[in-house]
Amino acid sequence: MLPISPLEFLAAFALAFLGGALLAACHCKYVGKVQREAYPRTREVSIHA
Repeated sequence: MLPISPLEFLAAFALAFLGGALLAACHCKYVGKVQREAYPRTREVSIHA
């Protein structure tokens, strides 16, 4: 097994960090969209019930 250089380790960490940040941002955006769409519906049902 070849030893990993510090630069390769740093590059791998940076790519993993950016990928995780992108995934978290997309997830938060999706969850916010779903909550915005669901909230008016529940309010609408409670008003008309």
